[in-house]
This record gives sequence, structure tokens and C-alpha cells, in this order.
Amino acid sequence: MRRAITPPADEWVLLEEEGNAHQLYWRKGSLHAVRDVTSRSARAELYCDQGGQRGAATAHLAGDEHDGQRLSDARLAAELALNPAYRLPQGAADYPAIALGDEALPSRDALESWGSALHRAAAEAGVHLSTLEVFAERQHHQLEASNGRSHAWDAVHYAADVILSCGEGDAAVELRLSPTSRRLQDLLRADRLATAAQAVRDRGGAALPPSGAMPVILPAAELQYLILVLRAHTSAELRYTGALQKQIGDALIDCQGDPLTLRMNPLIPHAVASRPTDGSTVPAAARTLIEGGVLRAFHATPQFAAYLDLPPTGPLGTLEVSAGTSNYDDLTAQGPVLEVVSFSSNMPDPLSGDFAAEIKMGYLHQGGRKIPIAQGSVSGNVFTALGHCRMSRETELVDGYLGPRWIRFQALQVAGG
Repeated sequence: MRRAITPPADEWVLLEEEGNAHQLYWRKGSLHAVRDVTSRSARAELYCDQGGQRGAATAHLAGDEHDGQRLSDARLAAELALNPAYRLPQGAADYPAIALGDEALPSRDALESWGSALHRAAAEAGVHLSTLEVFAERQHHQLEASNGRSHAWDAVHYAADVILSCGEGDAAVELRLSPTSRRLQDLLRADRLATAAQAVRDRGGAALPPSGAMPVILPAAELQYLILVLRAHTSAELRYTGALQKQIGDALIDCQGDPLTLRMNPLIPHAVASRPTDGSTVPAAARTLIEGGVLRAFHATPQFAAYLDLPPTGPLGTLEVSAGTSNYDDLTAQGPVLEVVSFSSNMPDPLSGDFAAEIKMGYLHQGGRKIPIAQGSVSGNVFTALGHCRMSRETELVDGYLGPRWIRFQALQVAGG
């Protein structure tokens, strides 16, 4: 493919991917459809210099007679979007070897057996799967660049769409899960299925939560979205554009409770967000971004690393949050405490950190009771909340988050009955 990078760019990176996948669909307990998919793709990032400045654009290549035109169009786009100059990393690079999933892609029969076992486990937990879709893919990645760097790696990825149901007719309730993993055994663990099944069974009799400021516990599945705010506030790109004002050494969080330390870690074996290199040939490496609430580093591509005179950091990977010392019973004590199982949607503002989310399912811990609740909302500010929190010592890996399984925030605003 190196010869295909014409017309020539001043620098370029080419990523080719080949994949084989199985897709299985169940409806109301019966296997509805099975598909086998093969895919090939190639993406060229072109860097073009003009008048002491640099532009970049992407060409998606199909391996046909139109690739030359696609590259020409990308080069023109790069020349029309110039920024201050920077370069790709130079010199040799050592790329880490990371285990990224099962050694082989399971057969369709193995995936069908897994799905059948999941249906049985759900039935034993008192619910049924009204929908189950499973996607399993193994991809080969080949990276090559004009700076002489190249690397190849394989990775497996699983994703599922699961709807748990309980009850019939107007009394029916549902809960949707969308797990991902790199190993089939991790896709929907027994403990997560049990928690979800209990929530579905309890949801039919759930009440509105009380209104007011109160302690709120969030699980890892929801904490991952709050932590994305910290991803934004450790971005060299946003610092360069002026969207962020904090400097390295400034406090992002005034930790009055458990201190928060955040690392970017693309090296965790079998984590969905792990990978050996980013799209600009920088090798993966772990780095502490926040320590005890204090900003210690920015994650930076070569472009914004050059602008801020920082080292490029490579792929962001999993956002790893330090664990605390509390267990679940500690966190749910001294009620009333609202424990959220899941929100309908959880999208904090990445700059302000403000958030408001509707409760899909949760529990109110009060007077030794665990009362099912649904609807209502929780709102607050990520930075304020993390400054006054207690974290569990148990940790969980969910998508791009590894950290406390639960965090108890001292006081968030709850709107209910």
C-alpha cells in the first residue's frame, strides 16, 4: 500500500484492517438469524505542508481505481485547513505486546451455546431475554507510516445488545444492557446479570425517590460517563484552544473525601480500550494525569504536544481511577442513601462538569430497608461531587473505565416525589 500514497504527502500514516465476524440474533428465546461477515478497510492520514504550516486530512481507501482520486481530494482538503507546523514522531519505536482477547474467534456453534446458556441463566434469575444480539469479531491491524515506523497486531472484540424482561402485558418491565469485551467469558458476567435481573424484577413495584440533596451511590457502569469529563480536562488540545485554563500543578478537584488519582492506561490486558499504538505511530504507555485531585499531565497527540512543548502520550486507553477503602455496606449505611443502578441517559457537560440524568432504576437505603425506586432525576457537578466522595475498594473494568465499583457522593440533588 505504500506505493498507493500518491500524489505524495509530506508525511502520511496508513492503517489497514482485515476482519472476520459472526453476528447472531435471538428473538423471544429463539435464534432468529446468523450472519458471517468479512471486512477490509484502509485509512490514510495525509499531512501536507505549505508556507510553514501543516494541514491534515483522511482518505478512506477501497483498493479500487478511485483511490487515487480519494487521495487527491484528501490532499486538497489538507491544504485548505492549515495549522501551525508539527511533525510525526521520528526514529525507531518499540511497541508493547498486549493481550487483546481470545486467541481465536469462537465458532458460530460456540456463540450459539453461549447465548443459550445466557437464556437459561436469565430464566433461573426469574427474567427472560426478549432480545439478544451478539457480535464477535477478530481484526488484524497493520500500521505503516512515512517516518519508517510500522506495527501489526490482532484484537478480538465482542458486543451484545440485551433486553431483560419481566411480567406480561401492561405490567411488563424491561432493562437494556450493552456490554462489550475482548473475551467471551467477560461479555456478560454472572454477577452483572444477577444485578440486572434483580433490578428488572424490582422495577415493577418501584416508587419515585424523595426530593432533596442526599448521598447518592453510582456504579461503575455510570461512573465511566462522569470520568469522561476528566478526560476532557486533561486534554492538550482543549488546553491549547483556550477551552481549559488549568495548568499542570493546579488542582482540578478539591479532595475533601477520598483522594482521586486518574491514569491513562492503554496496556491493560484484554481491556476494550487497550491498543499498542495510536493513529500517529506513538507507542502505548501508561501515564498519571491527575494525582490527589491535582493535574499532573495532559494527554497529547503529536500536534498538540508540539504546540505545548509536551511529549506525545499515545493512545488514551482505559481511564483508571484509584480505589478507596470502603465496602458496599459502608457506602450504603447512614441513610437515606440513593443507589442508582442505571440512568436512562448520562451525558455530563464536558467543560462545566454539570450533569442531570433520569433514573431508570435504583434503590433507596433507609432504616435497614432497600426500597426500589424509578424515574426522578439526579443532578450535580462532577468536580464538586468528586471532591466529596467515598470510593469502594472493589474495582470493576467497564468499557473504557477501571476503578471503584461504587462511589458514594456526599450530596447530589434528587428530584422525585
